Amino acid sequence: MGNKTLAIAIVVLSALCCVWAQDKIAFVDSDKILTEFEDAKIARATLNQSVLQWTFELDSLKRAYQTAEDEFKAQQPMLSEEALRARQQELTAMRHQLETFGQDIWGKDGKVDQKHREIFATVIDRINTVIEEIAQDKGISIVLDVATGSFLYADVSLDITPEVIEELNREYAAIASSAKKKVVVFGIAALDEKSQSEELGKRVRRVVLKVVSQFEQELRLELLADHEVEPMLLQYGGSFDRELEEATALEIGRNLDAEFAYMGTVQRQGGDIVVTLKLLKPKEDEVFPPVTDRISEKEEALFEPKVSELTAKLQAYLIAGKE
Repeated sequence: MGNKTLAIAIVVLSALCCVWAQDKIAFVDSDKILTEFEDAKIARATLNQSVLQWTFELDSLKRAYQTAEDEFKAQQPMLSEEALRARQQELTAMRHQLETFGQDIWGKDGKVDQKHREIFATVIDRINTVIEEIAQDKGISIVLDVATGSFLYADVSLDITPEVIEELNREYAAIASSAKKKVVVFGIAALDEKSQSEELGKRVRRVVLKVVSQFEQELRLELLADHEVEPMLLQYGGSFDRELEEATALEIGRNLDAEFAYMGTVQRQGGDIVVTLKLLKPKEDEVFPPVTDRISEKEEALFEPKVSELTAKLQAYLIAGKE
């Protein structure tokens, strides 16, 4: 969704019947404001978080449908007429569910649109308030938005965008000048021989790193490299392959000056893969509730999206920590 759809209201502080030549006019670039306003960055990250989870759900439905369709095609010659009709009805219902889900999320006035309006409402109100305050202080009668695309020319001296952004981000000045928040992803311990031989811990960790890295820019995060983390792990007798005690992980995280730390386990239970992930805040000695998912043998093709979805659930805590 482009920023232009946000349509920041034009602030008019005097009646439009006034002759423009007698009024003091200024302009803003709402696209630039929405790009640089810290609250808008958080709102985008929050929206992206929701969209990411919905995308994972849609992918799961697509894969489930594809699996069912492939099985049907393979078994079709052996099915009775009654069984054939039943399976066809089942596939039709699954396809309808898939199409309905996509429409409910991304269709007109779907969940994405609703979430967008919900989380950006206060952002837009704040922007409009600051524009109005600056306009009043400067005796400006009319403020126009160049992001609407209707401007052919505007004198840059009339641009109050930098002042608006500065005022909006005043409370973030100290944060903006400080270092990014450090994040460490410890190893994901494989708890049984089979998961160890399959290197499931490494596979899960790669997915976690990928998902966390997607939020680095929006949330001003610094993902610590393995070569920075491993020496500290070794000092505590740990490694990326071993399970850490929570207390040890918190202490190592503090020594690494990390704001957030990820850790977890993976194991085979029967034919299933059970993944558990945790998010820690070392400096506050806090451990958020863990998230767990059981991936069945039939769902192993969904391994990466399933782990991604699990990681995304923890991202909600990380985003909340930014607010």
